[in-house]
Amino acid sequence: MPPLLAIGSAALDIKARLTRTPLPSTDVPGQITLKAGGVARNIAENLARLGVPTVFAGIMGDDPPARLLIELSRAANLDVHPLTRSAPAPADVYRLKLPAILPTATLNVMLGPDGRQIAGAFSGDLLDALQPGDLDQLQPIMAAAPAIICDGGLPADVLVYLRERLSEEVFFYANPGSVALAPRLVPLLDRMDLITCNHLEVQALTQVKVDSPAKLISSALILVKQGVRRAVVTFGARGLAYADEERSMYQPARPARLVDATGAGDALAAALIEALLRDEPIGVCLSRGLAAAALTCEAEDTVAPSMSLEVIQQRLMSTANERE
Repeated sequence: MPPLLAIGSAALDIKARLTRTPLPSTDVPGQITLKAGGVARNIAENLARLGVPTVFAGIMGDDPPARLLIELSRAANLDVHPLTRSAPAPADVYRLKLPAILPTATLNVMLGPDGRQIAGAFSGDLLDALQPGDLDQLQPIMAAAPAIICDGGLPADVLVYLRERLSEEVFFYANPGSVALAPRLVPLLDRMDLITCNHLEVQALTQVKVDSPAKLISSALILVKQGVRRAVVTFGARGLAYADEERSMYQPARPARLVDATGAGDALAAALIEALLRDEPIGVCLSRGLAAAALTCEAEDTVAPSMSLEVIQQRLMSTANERE
């Protein structure tokens, strides 16, 4: 099978893990690490670790963080094709109020002693500087790819440009990336084979507040009515909902010893896509996705170094044995 193509955000994740409860106006002891991140990049690395040939076309600057991202990604057997933008188009400096020099995107996350995110800040002006024509260099890879993966880090006009250049036979997946970026996907919903989003992102797409499993299913069904072929909506430890034109269902989350939930949704998406492309039954696809998410929650890295088909299968068997 030709490689899949993932296009979208790449970011250097700076994680501050506190060992004590934070206090206002002072610092507390903790550990600070640098990890490769970005939604599309994370999904691509997970796919590569699951044995799926994948090319990642990441939006990056021309700076040390970009070179570190490329090095870390290639070390995980990911084929990286940088979409380098160190300066915006002249018109965008004024239209989008972008700075003249654009560094690679950076995510700064603070995690509490229990591994849950306390706060975060994302610096990603670079992503808004991408032009539709910047994708033309990817045309040979796009033409051969059986599936395209993208995220809301791509500007709205770039997303539309991308979809218009793909045949209807190509599997097309998109992830909002964040609540703020979710509206960028609205024009593409009726041409999407799969979307995964969390309960907050789906509220931005459907205007439905999600506060229960029933509402979770309702929001997935609304996405299907808006044209999405398959919709998955997650709610952290409360599980996920799935819907397509024929059915809807709820699945609880898998047990996990939480270390860091960052990237769990990206792992779920990758395992789900891998199973769907092998025509596995949807229940199996969802179970594999939830197992991948649980594995990621137990790892300090944004992408679990242990991620593999074998480890996912072992996790599923272990969970099944615990239920018996």
